[in-house]
Amino acid sequence: MCGVSSWVDKVAGRWGTGYNFWMATVVPSLRVKVLFFGRLRELTGLAEEAGELPEGATLAQVFERYAERYPKLTGFRNSMVVSRNQEFAAWDARISAGDEIAFLPPVSGG
Repeated sequence: MCGVSSWVDKVAGRWGTGYNFWMATVVPSLRVKVLFFGRLRELTGLAEEAGELPEGATLAQVFERYAERYPKLTGFRNSMVVSRNQEFAAWDARISAGDEIAFLPPVSGG
């Protein structure tokens, strides 16, 4: 009986979507622009990139996504700063559609 119940749920879901086939649930996403400066640009090979992230994502989650692709970024996490729309921001700040996110490495001078 369990198989019939799941089939009925699928059929009900299918017809509830207005399509004559099963539709997967879509997770809303936000499009942002991500910038890399200095040594971070060298490590990624990217000056900028457009990306899509799920609604509710934080700046830390944006960084984690790039750190998965470019593991050497991880070593800079504690000494770098992040900005959102050209203003310094906290790592736990949530992103919005159209945001410009920049990762800035530590700067030294003399």
